[in-house]
Amino acid sequence: MANHLGVRIVSGDFGPGAALPIESELCEYYGVSRTTVREAVKSLAGKRLIEVSPKVGTRVLPFSEWNLLDRDVLAWRLQAQFDVKIVEDIFEMRLCFEPRASYLAARDGTAEDHALIDHHFVELAAAHEQRLPVKTISESALEFHLAVINASHNGLFVTIGSAVKSALRVSSEMLQRHAGPPSEDIALHDAVRTAIVGRRPKEAARAMENLLAAARERLLPLTVDAAE
Repeated sequence: MANHLGVRIVSGDFGPGAALPIESELCEYYGVSRTTVREAVKSLAGKRLIEVSPKVGTRVLPFSEWNLLDRDVLAWRLQAQFDVKIVEDIFEMRLCFEPRASYLAARDGTAEDHALIDHHFVELAAAHEQRLPVKTISESALEFHLAVINASHNGLFVTIGSAVKSALRVSSEMLQRHAGPPSEDIALHDAVRTAIVGRRPKEAARAMENLLAAARERLLPLTVDAAE
């Protein structure tokens, strides 16, 4: 129920300031108990999509109030409208912290961190070379990026990486469906890996910038075509 209402809110079915149906109407519509309705409403309120007030009821909050880093909110936005703006937002955010995370991973990452990055790179390269399903390749790419972020040992970066996991997964899957030459994707990831493991922070940051820029250039035209 929370998922269904969440998608309707982020897609604009219920605009900012709009009131949600009253509790009894939601119970009847979804065929659930009052307890279930209250739990769903509580969940959405925790994500700052709605506000519950005894005087005015349950109303949708403005976009500026939403917790946009919440995993569910990101997933609902991507499900409702995978448009150019969302893709641009994702890559702008990634460019703000992933190159720096790569820098820190090269400088401060442990031998175990680097071994894990190596492991996920080998999995990604093998998935490409064996022409495994798109979902498998995208999951390998996702795990590689998360390993780099975790190796930064910056608690805020790690939290952000976990929060936007759903957005990274969706964009990664879309990229792999329209991927360029596998050798190019492997080379871009290998440049990041090699610089991190070689403890060359500045080179690692540049390599990650190059990887994200290439991904952005591939993905943005696809969302424009989809919108048209």
